[in-house]
Amino acid sequence: MFRIGEFSQISKVTIDTLRHYDAIGLLKPANVDPFTGYRYYTARQLMVLHRILALKEIGFPLEEIARILQEKLTNDQLRGMLKAQLVKAESDLEAAQVRRERIQARLDYLNSEDDMPAYEVTLKPVEQHTIAAIREVVPTIEQMPSRCSEMFDTIAQWMQAHNLPFGPSITIYHNEGFTRENIDTECAFIILDSKATETITSDTSVNVRQMEIIPLVASTIVTDGFYKKVDGLTPAYTALAQWIEDNGYRIVGPPRELFYGSVQNDDLTAEIQFPVGKV
Repeated sequence: MFRIGEFSQISKVTIDTLRHYDAIGLLKPANVDPFTGYRYYTARQLMVLHRILALKEIGFPLEEIARILQEKLTNDQLRGMLKAQLVKAESDLEAAQVRRERIQARLDYLNSEDDMPAYEVTLKPVEQHTIAAIREVVPTIEQMPSRCSEMFDTIAQWMQAHNLPFGPSITIYHNEGFTRENIDTECAFIILDSKATETITSDTSVNVRQMEIIPLVASTIVTDGFYKKVDGLTPAYTALAQWIEDNGYRIVGPPRELFYGSVQNDDLTAEIQFPVGKV
């Protein structure tokens, strides 16, 4: 047997904790010397202690742990509970990291408000384009990067298989307003040679369609490494909104984001377009 101090060293649990577990009946010593009051524990009790600690990590209160121990869970049942909590903890950690990045982005934005880059806004018509597109409702905003990447990859592979020349990529947001859930998103590539699609029909995954002519869009170009930041396009959206309001226009269609260059070459450039009309 081991005295409480020795058992504490072996188990990496403090003496005060062991005494507390004894006091509430959760883990009683195997023996208590009637003359000295010394507590003694056995090596077999380490297994019980490890179960207590595991259940505590899951989040159960000590009273509930005592009840669970009486049910004598198997190791497989306990492992299943721990694995489920591990998945939840990893999900919580990922969510916390996303939240941290967004808070940092908001802080950076507030810090830079007094030194906001000047975005040149252009008013121009947009001609008709032939595009290869996938439109999908993405369940949550956290899934947007991965889902958009998958959509673009699918379109690119389809275009390569049909030997179609690539133009800029486009993302169109079809929801009436900003939303963090059920985001109606269309990802597309402009097909530079529309005649090349005359013998090609859309399939179940990629839709070939004509983008409508837009008489006027308010447009600005972003080249400041926006893709390296969380919400890196927010300042450009703010500048566009200010220009639209100051110049007596109103938004008449969903925003579009066009991308030129690539992340690999560190020359990715974004063009944000808002269809507008006079107030």
